[in-house]
Amino acid sequence: MKSKSTAYILWFFLGFLGVHKFYLDKVSIGILYFFTFGLFGIGWLIDLFTLGSQVDAYNNALFIRQMGANHNNNVNNIVVNVPGQHQQAAQPSVTEQLHKLHELKEKGIISEEEYNIQKGKVLA
Repeated sequence: MKSKSTAYILWFFLGFLGVHKFYLDKVSIGILYFFTFGLFGIGWLIDLFTLGSQVDAYNNALFIRQMGANHNNNVNNIVVNVPGQHQQAAQPSVTEQLHKLHELKEKGIISEEEYNIQKGKVLA
């Protein structure tokens, strides 16, 4: 998980060199900022208003990747139906899962690559 305060400190002191972009694993943009001094200061200024949401998007994508990696670890679970106990809600349909993934992609929470990976898992 990345910290907003760390990102803003890096942005303030070294943002014109793109250090805050490298912190968020945006290497290509970081290199561009490095050679153009934060897109001639304009990109650096825009990041003042967008850096918080960039950190949120990074953390959300990280969470989804971790959930996907841990999804199939418990393959030996035993399920017991106990009379008189409420059953858990049924798992969402494939259509609902794909719709949710599409919404996450459209909101920028997950990347196109992560969307395709998760879609493949749903359709498998």
